[in-house]
Amino acid sequence: MFIEFNQMPDTSRVWVYQAGRPFTSDEERNILADTQNFLVSWTVHNQTLKASCQIVHHQFLILAVDEGYNAASGCSIDKSVRFMQDMEQQYQISFFDRTQQAFLINDTVQLIALKDMKQAVESEQITSDTPSFNNLVNTIDQLQTEWLKPAGNTWLSRYFKPKAVSA
Repeated sequence: MFIEFNQMPDTSRVWVYQAGRPFTSDEERNILADTQNFLVSWTVHNQTLKASCQIVHHQFLILAVDEGYNAASGCSIDKSVRFMQDMEQQYQISFFDRTQQAFLINDTVQLIALKDMKQAVESEQITSDTPSFNNLVNTIDQLQTEWLKPAGNTWLSRYFKPKAVSA
């Protein structure tokens, strides 16, 4: 069953799907409608899942399940992955490319290939203060508190030289 995202408990499990490019307005509207239609009938062992979705920054599709109602399992998660793979084909958008890191720069999502990370830091395209997205958050609470953090406070900290301390 589909419910509004803001009605989901903070403990709800989330999956963040980062698109390889921003959605157009039409795509965003259609992706939300398609995803809501999927969530209406999403089940686990023939039991209804209480689920929701939202699009954030025109580039992230977030699915959520209230596991206090019914917990998602392997089979139901596989169904959602197949749904997302179908969405990739339908909209010609990559949702599973883990070789790009998303940053929020001037209120715009920018993707930087991991292979280009060192150069992006050296050229100061990103700094330790640049907001970076952690798409591995597990709950709505983590989405709200840990999804967007300064790059220097994430696994990316290895790319930033420690600042010299003056005496």
